[in-house]
Amino acid sequence: MDINTNFSRDVDNLLQNEEFIKWRLFRTKEWEDYWDNFRKENPHMEDVLQEAISRFNAVKINYYPISDTEKKEIYSSVKHRIEQHKRRTRMLRAGSVAAVLLMGLLSVIFVKEMKDNARHAIPDSTAMIVGKTLPDEEIYLITAGKKMPLRHNSHIGLAEGGKATITAGTDTKKEIVLAKTEMSRLVVPYGKRTHITLSDGTEVWLNSGTRLDFPSEFKEKRREIYVDGEIYIDVAHRAHIPFIVHASDMNILVEGTAFNITAYKEDNCKTVVLVRGKVKIEAADGYQAELMPNEKIEMTENAVSKEKVNVSEYIGWKDGILEFNSAPLSEILKKVGRYYNVQFDETSKLNDQTFSGKLFLSNHLDSVMTSISILSSTEYERENNAIRIRKKTAMPMK
Repeated sequence: MDINTNFSRDVDNLLQNEEFIKWRLFRTKEWEDYWDNFRKENPHMEDVLQEAISRFNAVKINYYPISDTEKKEIYSSVKHRIEQHKRRTRMLRAGSVAAVLLMGLLSVIFVKEMKDNARHAIPDSTAMIVGKTLPDEEIYLITAGKKMPLRHNSHIGLAEGGKATITAGTDTKKEIVLAKTEMSRLVVPYGKRTHITLSDGTEVWLNSGTRLDFPSEFKEKRREIYVDGEIYIDVAHRAHIPFIVHASDMNILVEGTAFNITAYKEDNCKTVVLVRGKVKIEAADGYQAELMPNEKIEMTENAVSKEKVNVSEYIGWKDGILEFNSAPLSEILKKVGRYYNVQFDETSKLNDQTFSGKLFLSNHLDSVMTSISILSSTEYERENNAIRIRKKTAMPMK
């Protein structure tokens, strides 16, 4: 076993160590003294310890005020999840999974903004959100009359001559030839995501539940694609060759820029958020607007609004992070549902509080749901494909 493997194993062991987790959560004098002695007695472990601390601190659990009671709940949940995983996968290397569990359970940095005295109220038993996980579907590419399944998080790279290279993982590659006279279609179901580099070098990240129509090569004077869903796009600059994104009832005209589009057909609200450059938006009803960096335009059937925003709230999904600012639980669950292919019903029932912060999206739905449950004062249960969320039972004020 080489040095790097030993190092990773030691870091993983610390991330699963009960004393280490308590130390990083509670930071009492007793725990500080304990780990100071550990450092003195094990100087060869200093690099390992620093790496474990760095991974744990990445979730920034202490960035916002969280009560000792909540910290104890989080600790108990982390410990329980790690023990569960150890029992189920004793033959697997547990370190990376342990880190994921910690991220999923600790990294919801939600700040509760209670709009009433919900902490002291006895919850209404009918205030429950019911959800279910849906059947898994494949990403697929339709081109030249053929339908080709793709792996989750595959990358498609287009080149001259209508050729495309599909990369899945680190070294699995496949070359295909796309249709030359008609658009190809990339379909990403709920619970999946993928990434494509178009023939001009433009990069497009497709979120869950998104469909993208694109040509194998762009024409000389015009570049056009069609979107239903959500994408983050970094457009390659080509002087005097405009790039047009057709999304629902609007067209976005750009040259070289990066922005996020959310335009699901089933949603009343469509948004464009500009990261850099400048874009011009034309709506079907004749409305026109220009966006500058850090601006968002939001369009509904009845109104259009434009405002300055923190763009990270809108583009973090491509890096596995959801960020919210005073968002109701219904909005959070809608995005989580799309990301993991879960359907939640009547999500407005628990909208008496809002949340701000970041949610790190691991590969484990249970870890993310547990995080939301802990820091939103709700109870979460999952049995097979059924999910139930309700307010925690609280004692009435004396």
